[in-house]
Amino acid sequence: MKKYIFITYSIKRVGGVQCYVSAKTDYLERCGWQVYVFCPGLHSPKYPCPISSMNRYINNGLISWLGAPPFALPSYLVRKTKEQMMNVIGGCNSDDEIIIESHEDVYSQWGELLASELGGRHYFYTMNESFRNKDNYYESKIDFYIFKFRRREILGTLSTFTRLFEGYLKVSKEDIVGEMWIDESPIQDVYCEKVENVIRLDYNICYIGRGTKPYVPFIISDVAKFASMHKDKTVQLLTVSNLDPHRELINEVKEANPNLHIIELGFLHPIPQSLYTKVDVVIAGAGSARHSCEIGAMTIVADSETCKSNGLLGYDTLDAVFQDKDSVVTDFCEALERVLVKKVYKDKMSRYPSKQSFETSTLHNFSLYEKSERQKAYYDTKKLLEGRIDWVLILRRYLSDYHPHIVRFIKLFVKTI
Repeated sequence: MKKYIFITYSIKRVGGVQCYVSAKTDYLERCGWQVYVFCPGLHSPKYPCPISSMNRYINNGLISWLGAPPFALPSYLVRKTKEQMMNVIGGCNSDDEIIIESHEDVYSQWGELLASELGGRHYFYTMNESFRNKDNYYESKIDFYIFKFRRREILGTLSTFTRLFEGYLKVSKEDIVGEMWIDESPIQDVYCEKVENVIRLDYNICYIGRGTKPYVPFIISDVAKFASMHKDKTVQLLTVSNLDPHRELINEVKEANPNLHIIELGFLHPIPQSLYTKVDVVIAGAGSARHSCEIGAMTIVADSETCKSNGLLGYDTLDAVFQDKDSVVTDFCEALERVLVKKVYKDKMSRYPSKQSFETSTLHNFSLYEKSERQKAYYDTKKLLEGRIDWVLILRRYLSDYHPHIVRFIKLFVKTI
């Protein structure tokens, strides 16, 4: 029997990773795999998954303590969490093919623990865009990631590994097994009334991505700055996102710039292909930038490390996430000036590689698995669980999952004082 297990970001939210997992689970099931998706959180019937196809995993896939690193938890919670996953997966035979795919630091540590219990192969796709902030646990277990890297069981780019192992391990292109290909298939030819009702103004700019990305307030402010520099033009910012965290800023820039119109389209899955006929330029990062570029949109890359633009994807840079040697780093206002007003790219051809099909991408990634160490081995479980129990983190996660109304009250109280 073939079993494929994801340990990933919450399927109760939406982003590039969730779109990728949704598309890949469908494909794997068609190919005869039994697929399991585990993520942090608790199931509430009131709140289904935004991506409807993921609802089939919601009853058994949401496990509260997957959101905390196992070394920060008491042993009984570690044991309970592993048992919850193993009860869903059921019995495994020695001849079963078991693959576990994880997507960030915390999930990769749980993935290794589960793989050692099941005798499966665990591959870690580095979906993070930063590796040294207060919410990351890479440095805490850097030896684990070096172990996985040397076994060729981490997939990522040279830029990713350079940041992940900075100060610990020098990585060259020759050390990398190969870059994984991702196709989230988020853009489809579907009808959407909200998109069809969008009208063209002088400049139509679109932001696609999560509202919690660190560069979002900079994009909003710089689009407003661009509008203030061109008061004789009408500027429209379309957002495929949830911008509630930035409500005050949005109201402020709209009041200060009468020629700026902001249309919040909210979450769209799939993204209607017709959206791209309504816009002059897209601002996005990571998967949202990559797919927008692949469909032919002029796409300004937003960098989560610098909160600036790295230039136009396919023209200034070929990296949809990080700054590279060719990047033209500016604020977003200057990037818009270059694209819309100065028309720097008018007679230039994009260098961005052509899009691969989802099937081709998945088969390519399976070929990377074959290049990893063939003899199974796992990182020392005792070392992976070494650490101080973080009771503050435990309390935060407990309240977040079991008493979210208290968390909302605390946030509101802190905001008002």
